[in-house]
Amino acid sequence: MSMPHIPEGKFRPSGKEVVIDLLESIALEEIALSHLMNAEAEKIQAFVGKHLNFPTCPSTRDIIKFNQNVTLLLETIVMKEWLLLRKLENILELKDHQVECFIEFEE
Repeated sequence: MSMPHIPEGKFRPSGKEVVIDLLESIALEEIALSHLMNAEAEKIQAFVGKHLNFPTCPSTRDIIKFNQNVTLLLETIVMKEWLLLRKLENILELKDHQVECFIEFEE
């Protein structure tokens, strides 16, 4: 089964523009994730203290709960990174398919 042909439109982006936009969306999501990780690192530093002295004097239960929350966030970020990797792989396949279609079109 062949891919459907979508006619060129006045405001329709080209295949190259679509690929660029998709790659840009991945980059923006990566930046957002880096900001989340940086904020989490700062939160950990504040919780543990500059001299690793736990300035808020947390209980063992507080430390465990804090660790669980950090773990949940990091697991979520890892899942998002996996989805971004899949998105990148799909974009690369799309780009390769565009090259194949272009070559077939020229012949």
